[in-house]
Amino acid sequence: AAGNRDPRRFTDPDRFDPTRADNEHLGFGSGIHLCYGAPLARLEAHFALTALLPRLGTAELVEDPPPYRQNAMLRGPRHLTLRF
Repeated sequence: AAGNRDPRRFTDPDRFDPTRADNEHLGFGSGIHLCYGAPLARLEAHFALTALLPRLGTAELVEDPPPYRQNAMLRGPRHLTLRF
């Protein structure tokens, strides 16, 4: 269940850090469970964020770490509230 928050893999794993170096996350699965749409989703995210971020300026989390869901099947933050 640690997935992308494994303390053996990441320093300070519970802290949200989109700039974390060497982040081989499990967001699109792996092996035979790899998402077929992953390459397209990565391209879409790259172009969208490249166009959006310069217009927004600096963003920071209001709550760090953000509140996480208490669900073993659907892990991750409930929401990411940002301050610009």
